[in-house]
Amino acid sequence: MVSRKTFLVLALVALVALVPLTGIALIVAPPGFLYDHYSHYDYTASVSTNESVTNATFYLPFPEQSAANATVDDIWIYDPEGEQQVDWDVQVVETAHGQMLRLHVDQLAGASRYTLYTYAENGSLVDRREIQRSEIPEDMTNRELVVDPTTYQIYWSVVVNETIETRHPVGNGTFLSPARDVRPVECTDAWGETDNCATFTSVVGATYETEEPTTVTVGTVGFDGWNEWGFGLSNSFNTFSATTGSGTYTDADTGWVVVDGRLHAGMGRYDGPAR
Repeated sequence: MVSRKTFLVLALVALVALVPLTGIALIVAPPGFLYDHYSHYDYTASVSTNESVTNATFYLPFPEQSAANATVDDIWIYDPEGEQQVDWDVQVVETAHGQMLRLHVDQLAGASRYTLYTYAENGSLVDRREIQRSEIPEDMTNRELVVDPTTYQIYWSVVVNETIETRHPVGNGTFLSPARDVRPVECTDAWGETDNCATFTSVVGATYETEEPTTVTVGTVGFDGWNEWGFGLSNSFNTFSATTGSGTYTDADTGWVVVDGRLHAGMGRYDGPAR
């Protein structure tokens, strides 16, 4: 028969052993209510020009506003030197193609910068140098001229207090507008069984004034939605990522350009704790 003293000693030993095991369990596999949740949308885009233009207005696909509760105050624009641009007029407007981001600036500075590559007869590179427009040689034999545009980066990010629909965001959550002709496709770089990929079409727009032959590009748009959660050593996420192609304007062309888009949704884990 176990004495009371022996029983207390055994109970104390068991308690001492149980406390660190419980702590380890809480760190490695904590109950759902202990998790921190973090859901956010991220958006990137760019506009570039190789000559200065005036009275420039750009229209870009942008996340639908009704679900994200985002404002244009969350948009940041930077020049190539990393200086924030504060003289741009930024609005979310209705267009003939749906709700879009409108950017207007009275003057968009662009440098006439080119890179001239010279090659040997066997195709090996002989020389590479930056030149001005006036230095472009008449004889371009074994030479290649590449325009070096001035690029302005556009960023937007917002945190939301709700779980983002990342498996099927088109039509069920916040997604880019406009997004049409959505068609399921096979995921070429699938993460797992929850992956969901599609192609879609969108549009970009531009109007501007210039006195020089100019190439203006409304660059690739990227839009991601993330759900992240964690406590201790237990951390995970799920996400979707969408991108569109770019629209290029030359010789004072303006107007709308149709661009292709691609969506990869359903990446990550979907068995995590509820918010």
